[in-house]
Amino acid sequence: MEFRETDYHKDIDEIVLLIRKNLQPNYTKEFLIWKHLNNPFGSSISMVATNQGVIVGVVFYMRYNFFNRKGERIKCIRPFDACTSPDMRGKGIFKKLMTKGLERYKNDYQILLANPNSNSHPEFLKLGWKEPKHNYIYKFGLIVPKKLKMGESLMDITKSENSSDILSSSNLFQVGNSLKFIQWRYNDSNYKKVKYKSSDQKLLYVIYRKDRIKGIPTVVLCDTYGDNELLQRAVKRILAKEKTPFVYFLENPINKEISPVFSLKHKKALIVFKGNDYNIPKNLVVSLGDLEGKL
Repeated sequence: MEFRETDYHKDIDEIVLLIRKNLQPNYTKEFLIWKHLNNPFGSSISMVATNQGVIVGVVFYMRYNFFNRKGERIKCIRPFDACTSPDMRGKGIFKKLMTKGLERYKNDYQILLANPNSNSHPEFLKLGWKEPKHNYIYKFGLIVPKKLKMGESLMDITKSENSSDILSSSNLFQVGNSLKFIQWRYNDSNYKKVKYKSSDQKLLYVIYRKDRIKGIPTVVLCDTYGDNELLQRAVKRILAKEKTPFVYFLENPINKEISPVFSLKHKKALIVFKGNDYNIPKNLVVSLGDLEGKL
């Protein structure tokens, strides 16, 4: 058995087949390239296990960096798309791949972020992972929609808007925190990317999608960047545009000020961190978009 770094020039087709057979039947080469090579933070850290030259295991650590308004960076990675061939299970391949990858790239990250399912969540905690300070709760709420007032605007973010400049006006650390990240992460047509401008020319960038929750047309709030004081107003304008008063969001330090007429708690988000000789700052924010969709 050999453990080595993934060769993106030679291994992609074989890795795609392995993942299709053992993890995600609809996994494609195009998706792997988008996710692990076209990431604006750089290509994912990846290791494979081979047996007689055949790839029998793989793990990816996606780069997922957080930035505040000063451009200060927290280097983060997230484990994804890890699997082993069924006939090679029980040999400790998965654990060795995860461990060797982290050891080899110890200087490439400060924290690990994972979004485990309910079964694996307790195991992560046993292994020393920590839950965030903030209690992240999914909520379903009703907000009275309001149309745009004089001097306000709500426009789509065009494809040409692709700057690396920091968007946030707060000292919270948000992943990407730039239009370049937004355009990559939310390239799927299911997402709507808009910018709300207030009458005093302040800006808030909002990413959302439309869904039906319990049969009710709902705006699912994925991400916001910019002047967070505008969030309540922006949501009201978006709801008016989409002709629904219902919004679904992950309560976090940014959108906890959203004030629905009423709201219902749905469930707790399962989020865990592990520091690499680094303390997780209290002002690091995870969004609903970080936990859903293609990722």
